[in-house]
Amino acid sequence: MLDRLLRWKIPLIIVLVLILVGTIHNTSVPRPEISKLESLWRDVLSPFQWLFSRIGSFFQHQIAELNRWRGLKARNDHLESLVAQLEEEVLKLRNYRRENEWLREALDFMEEGNHDLLVAEVIGRSPSNWESTIVVNKGQVHGVTGGMAVVTKAGIVGTVISSSRYTSTVLLIVDAQSAAGGLVQGSGDLVLVEGGQLDQGNLLAKPLNRDTTVEVGDVIVTSGLSRIYPKNLPIGEVVAVESRQYDLSFSAVVKPFVDFTRLEYVLIVMPQEES
Repeated sequence: MLDRLLRWKIPLIIVLVLILVGTIHNTSVPRPEISKLESLWRDVLSPFQWLFSRIGSFFQHQIAELNRWRGLKARNDHLESLVAQLEEEVLKLRNYRRENEWLREALDFMEEGNHDLLVAEVIGRSPSNWESTIVVNKGQVHGVTGGMAVVTKAGIVGTVISSSRYTSTVLLIVDAQSAAGGLVQGSGDLVLVEGGQLDQGNLLAKPLNRDTTVEVGDVIVTSGLSRIYPKNLPIGEVVAVESRQYDLSFSAVVKPFVDFTRLEYVLIVMPQEES
């Protein structure tokens, strides 16, 4: 049996090869019509070909979209990083511009007066009542001691009440413990300016004699009679005059020229060197 199979093996292979070559030749030559078997085979295979084609197109599209998304994400991350850097630089430039403007005003104020002034930055405020005291970044190593006046170009801020080596605490003029000698700029009448108003935003000016007259719109400046504040520094403007019920005196509500909620830099009045 085995010998018979081996005997027919070579002729069988030759016949199969001839059939395959003939089929290839027959299907490769352009024909107006195809056989029914070939047509049936094509019809059977067409749904699978369509399905495989769709699946291949889908995966190609998804791979292309994934690559495009990766590229867009990388570009978006780069742009976000660039935007963050630019925003940081813009913020720094704005801070530098604001500092330069303030320092320029401070320099002009220094040139106008006859006092030595030390520029200090506000680095803290009182946690209990942030309009009462502030902390600045100048202290004993810079020559700052208690009792020195603190001002800005807009007006007086307060006085130094304590200092460490590198910082100082400033009592603002709106604090209840604060008082300063002032005068009405128009008339020259002396008044006492005190803090501690209920709204913690205004001052109270009290006349020092019965002949003093104060009207709304008057400007109050320092009198220079104390050893703390130099003369003629702006304090504020009178916004209301209140008569007292049981005597002939009165008190005037003064709105400070300094905005204590937006203090960033101040000037400490340094003692003049004796010649």
